[in-house]
Amino acid sequence: MSQLQKRDYFYLISSLPEMVLDQSRAPYTMVDFVAQLEEALEPDDFKLVRILLRPHDNRNLLLLLGEQSGDWDTLGQFSEAEMQEALKAENGLPEYMHRFYRAYQSEQPIHPEQSWTNQLSGLYYGAALRQTEGFLHDWLVFERGLRNILAAWNIRHYALQGEGQLIGQGENIEALKKSRARDFGLGTDYPYLPKLLNQLEREDLMIREKDIDRVQWNYIDEQLTFHYFSIEVVLGYLLQLRMLQRWLSLDPQAGQERVRSFISEMEQKIEHS
Repeated sequence: MSQLQKRDYFYLISSLPEMVLDQSRAPYTMVDFVAQLEEALEPDDFKLVRILLRPHDNRNLLLLLGEQSGDWDTLGQFSEAEMQEALKAENGLPEYMHRFYRAYQSEQPIHPEQSWTNQLSGLYYGAALRQTEGFLHDWLVFERGLRNILAAWNIRHYALQGEGQLIGQGENIEALKKSRARDFGLGTDYPYLPKLLNQLEREDLMIREKDIDRVQWNYIDEQLTFHYFSIEVVLGYLLQLRMLQRWLSLDPQAGQERVRSFISEMEQKIEHS
């Protein structure tokens, strides 16, 4: 992949309010901030924002197919009508989404051992990693790795069926599947892993979940240490804003419901494993 042209966004970045994960109010809503970025960024840079936000379109596609429940995600690039039309026309969505839809419609899974949700996530990461470099590429590798570690920990901790739960291939995936070491033998590859494992052993699931977001938040801060006015800073800010807004949207009752839902899901998986 050719080196992306580097542009500086002095005014945009210097005007961004500082954030911490525990603050009580977000400086922007995600929808408003993305709209601001669409106006402020060069088109090639805004494409990177779209890649970062594409999981919201993934969720909407699964919602359309009945594989997810809930409301339409407004952070997706496509409205419900636009997505339906693009699927019908077999054109207009990212290619990995059309590939997924063809497999779903023909009932021929790309990876039969995986859920449809995991198959779509795997296709997304594969496509996004081919299209990115630098900070965003590294973030996607980190995010996928963290997701796999959490899945492997849940499999081991709750004695779940592990087949098809991890996304990707390679030595680290095999270690997550087979290693009996506390850190899966991956402490060197993932320096945050020992601390993360301590956090995962907490009984309070909401505190545990926030600790996982702190790992991500700190990773972003560390990766952007020597970036000042570049698109990387904008992308990092967007990621952190999404985390902050998610927590601010959770009232105590919703938080307890998430805990109950998580426990119920784990119990069902144990019964069927």
